[in-house]
Amino acid sequence: MNLNFKDKTVLITAGSKGIGLALANKFLNLQANVCICSRNIKNLNKASKKLLKNNDKNKLLILRHDISNLNNQSFLIKKIKKKFNTNVDILINNSGGPKSSKIENLNLKDWKSSINSNLLSAISLSKAVLKEMKKKGWGRIINMTSTTAKEPAINMGLSNVTRAALTSFSKTLSLEVADKGITVNTILTGGCLTDRLISLVKTNSNKKDFKKNLKNIINQTPMKKIAEPNEFIQLIIFLASEYSSYINGTAIAIDGGSSKSIF
Repeated sequence: MNLNFKDKTVLITAGSKGIGLALANKFLNLQANVCICSRNIKNLNKASKKLLKNNDKNKLLILRHDISNLNNQSFLIKKIKKKFNTNVDILINNSGGPKSSKIENLNLKDWKSSINSNLLSAISLSKAVLKEMKKKGWGRIINMTSTTAKEPAINMGLSNVTRAALTSFSKTLSLEVADKGITVNTILTGGCLTDRLISLVKTNSNKKDFKKNLKNIINQTPMKKIAEPNEFIQLIIFLASEYSSYINGTAIAIDGGSSKSIF
């Protein structure tokens, strides 16, 4: 299978670290034009250095942007069009996870922030790219959520609710655009060794117990390991390719088999 994304333009939100960064590097390796964004300029600068080690700088656009600013999403689309003289062919809606907490300890501000970052940002960006995708008769939208969308986790109310809502949005949109050559799929992210996972473990550990708790998580997975970002992204790359033309409306867990449900 020869995967090549020449003449394709990819937008990856929250692309300066972890899975987003690994995806950006892989798409660049496969000849795509790639735009990543993040609201953290330090992370973007670090990402830029990593990505430009072995890739063409003319194929990379790095933008500081807060995806929760729903009134300014056209900023990304305009900058991409100016840089690459084309529109977005592949949209990877990725976002940092919300804080973990019991629902009784969350206030309305917490909910609004999470809904904007983890749900409405993906909805607004999907709408922003659809017009041009329809004109081309081709497009890929891949929404990164979490296994908590399917199997809610304790103390993860913000993630449970917003991830499930985004998965429902993905399915609905997939039905509406399927006959336009556009596919919409969801990745239910399980264990992946990123800063987000480490942060969650640290939140629920003291300094003494951190390594022990991380090891416990690893031992609870059927494969007795947690994926590195580079092995995690392979299915996402496939879903973005020409070969996935009949895969639409799915919600696929990448979790090493940790999910308990059959379907």
